[in-house]
Amino acid sequence: MVEPLRMTYPNGVQYQRRDDVEAMIGQLEQLPRDQLIQRMQISTPTHPDFVPPECILHFVRKSKQDNSTRQFELMYKALLARVVYAGTVPGAYHYVNGKQAITGRAAKIVESVVFAFELKLTKDRNGYLAGLDYYEVNFADSIKSLRSTARAKVDREESRNEPLSYDDDEAISSEVEKAAGAFDPQNREKIDDPVYRSALDAAISKLPAEERSVILLSRKGYQDASIDPDVITISSLLDCNDQTVRNRRKRAIGKLKKALEELE
Repeated sequence: MVEPLRMTYPNGVQYQRRDDVEAMIGQLEQLPRDQLIQRMQISTPTHPDFVPPECILHFVRKSKQDNSTRQFELMYKALLARVVYAGTVPGAYHYVNGKQAITGRAAKIVESVVFAFELKLTKDRNGYLAGLDYYEVNFADSIKSLRSTARAKVDREESRNEPLSYDDDEAISSEVEKAAGAFDPQNREKIDDPVYRSALDAAISKLPAEERSVILLSRKGYQDASIDPDVITISSLLDCNDQTVRNRRKRAIGKLKKALEELE
């Protein structure tokens, strides 16, 4: 029997997966994990072995019981592809010099959606996030809600007309290098201080979205990049190269250092 969801409606009725999803989870549980993961990587909905995202999410959540980091990473990579697909706004792509490219605004929205989802999944793996149950009921609608929130957030940020006077791939200026220095926001001598942690979290929340994402993903232990394509990295999550990740981190650390020094 498939493990039931725990979230309930205000009237006390328990959330229920769709019948087809429930049935498929039961069938997929009989497969060897390698075969299951191969099926999860099929992205064409009309393919006979296509696995709905609700099912993938179920197994990703369940994988914490298996104690297999590699299986989790492979399944999460397949799930992330579904999050990106559902989180991409209509008209997100255009052509530049004959090549398809995503618009800057659409990229920010997708990044925000992915990050919001990743935070929910992290909380679920640390315990059980009942709010994630609805994603097993209606994944598309859930991601659409995240996308709507992300779009509003991006629009607010753009309306502030905050100038970006740098290119992510350009070399970091000497001023930024000096500001970042050897400063470590996660200083072990300070991080246990709740006042310091609160101030650090507040400073991180004020960073531009691109820099904030790098810092928060770094705190969760993700690597910048890896030669192993099966390893989930910051550059793969944010769809940028490792140099861009390093540049964003240095700019972010410089700003955090300044903010925390001003507090002191």
